Amino acid sequence: VFKDEGKITVSITKAEVVGEQLENLQIGQPASVAVTDTQSPVTAELSVDNTTVAEGGKITYTVTLVSADPSLPVTNHKGLTFTLTDGTTVTVKAGEATGSVTVTAPDNVYVNDPVTITQGLTKVEGAGADQFEQLNLGSTKVSTSVTDEPSGQGDLVKVSIVANQSSVNEATAPTFTVSLNKPLDKDLTVTLSNNDTVLFKAGETSKVYTAPAQGDDVFKDPGTVTVGISKAEVPNATFEKLEFS
Repeated sequence: VFKDEGKITVSITKAEVVGEQLENLQIGQPASVAVTDTQSPVTAELSVDNTTVAEGGKITYTVTLVSADPSLPVTNHKGLTFTLTDGTTVTVKAGEATGSVTVTAPDNVYVNDPVTITQGLTKVEGAGADQFEQLNLGSTKVSTSVTDEPSGQGDLVKVSIVANQSSVNEATAPTFTVSLNKPLDKDLTVTLSNNDTVLFKAGETSKVYTAPAQGDDVFKDPGTVTVGISKAEVPNATFEKLEFS
């Protein structure tokens, strides 16, 4: 299956008759026969170990070299690198017929419909790519459905609020810090227990909220300002696991 064209040359080194000496012996020029390659195709076939996996799970892709003639070896190459649809690469090392790569399935914090990842072979490179007489990329595509984690095992989004002062005078507006345990890829609106809202732009994890001051007066009227979180929402999405503290 490899490119190995060449030439076979045979020459006469001597000619003799036992017990006799030839008067005029001439030896002709060497004779040559050109050996040309026949096209013995090899196909790179892609396979996947899982057709369904939970978010964050592992997916293994394997490329296998298959000769149209099973009796012909396919391992006498110097190494191949195959590229999949999404840019993932699979290496078949020199002298081997298969290669694999394991990737992590995409994961997010939202409840999703299953997402399907479809991969195919798009190109081959490497020192061994030009050694084959005919190396074809298999046309079969493989697909894996990525589902949400089981109930209760989703990725946690936690929204917290803490007071920045233990006490303030009545003319001073108290401040609170609202925090996320991780950055999000969408804008998040947090509604507080007093119905005020705090907007987190995508990527932000901390915001300061200023509550109204009680207002200065001449009366003895100390009190406590308590602010909690009542809800947190992103547009057109539901969190897998949402907690407030």
